[in-house]
Amino acid sequence: MEQTASYWINQLQLQPHPEGGFYKEVFRSETEVMRPPSLLTKRACTSIYYLLEGEDFSGFHRIASDEIWYFHKGAPLHIHVIDENEEHLTLELSDESTGNLSVVVRAGLWFAAEIPSKSSFTLVSCAVAPGFEFTEFEMAVKEQLTVLYPQHADLFAKLTRQDPMK
Repeated sequence: MEQTASYWINQLQLQPHPEGGFYKEVFRSETEVMRPPSLLTKRACTSIYYLLEGEDFSGFHRIASDEIWYFHKGAPLHIHVIDENEEHLTLELSDESTGNLSVVVRAGLWFAAEIPSKSSFTLVSCAVAPGFEFTEFEMAVKEQLTVLYPQHADLFAKLTRQDPMK
């Protein structure tokens, strides 16, 4: 059987993700940690499979923990990050000579992902430490990001969802 996006969505039992694409959580650590200043405990690490296809994209969002992305299969993926200096970085996740098999997005930075060719699919894993919680997940609102970073308005227009939870 040809390994298409549909094949991997079915094979891995992926579900739609609020930021775009499909995912399945595959690991949630039993170990608990605290992230100051909070005294609440969190899981030390979580991991998901994540798949994008064609023109779909992961809309700009940010989380409270570091996230490591690992390439598995498919087309090169561009991860767009607005760093702490308000610069736009494009990180390529791929097995091509222009890419890397893993990239890190630091906690609190706005980022999005897309397949630049707008064809095929990309299958990756994402590991988050301390572990991912939807309560620490923030989808971007295009107008708010554009006010904060007007120099990146075209990028936000392309990679921010109109309805932040669709």
